[in-house]
Amino acid sequence: MAGSQAGTVRTLDWVVIGAAVLAYISSFLSWYGTSITILSITRSAEVNAWNAGFGAWFAVLLLVAAGGLALVSAFGGRLTLPESRPLITLGLSALAVITIVLRWVTFPDTSSGMDTPKLDRLGELGDFDLGSAFGVSSGAGIGLYLGLIAAIAASVASALTLRSAGSSAWPPRGAPWTRP
Repeated sequence: MAGSQAGTVRTLDWVVIGAAVLAYISSFLSWYGTSITILSITRSAEVNAWNAGFGAWFAVLLLVAAGGLALVSAFGGRLTLPESRPLITLGLSALAVITIVLRWVTFPDTSSGMDTPKLDRLGELGDFDLGSAFGVSSGAGIGLYLGLIAAIAASVASALTLRSAGSSAWPPRGAPWTRP
């Protein structure tokens, strides 16, 4: 039974599996949000990972794949993979970290485009000052932060697992990957 084998799963494998679950949950939370205020009327919009672009949902899928790989191999599933499963999960989770950071950097920044002298003068209408009546803000949401934490945790756990596996996880220099 799979339940009887749960005690043999290493702690670092549980970290990768937990990170995959956290990434999946975070994919339904806000990854990016923006709000605009005009004359005390505020409107806001948010998107989750599935609507935030390739860098968001692809990172979630990478982490779920890493967690699935750790789960299947931890419970004795038969996989025709090289012995270096930690190297594969490290590659998947490190790529997830990179894609999340790239997605975060490429989100639109409303403050840089809205901070022009023309828009500053927009609030000045003769004797009236509407400067504080107009505002735009945007930024990353809690889902992105949780997804990034999950990706970093999976990367660190995979790296520690790979390090504890020692040289058995690496093929000899110049040798091809072999099946177990």
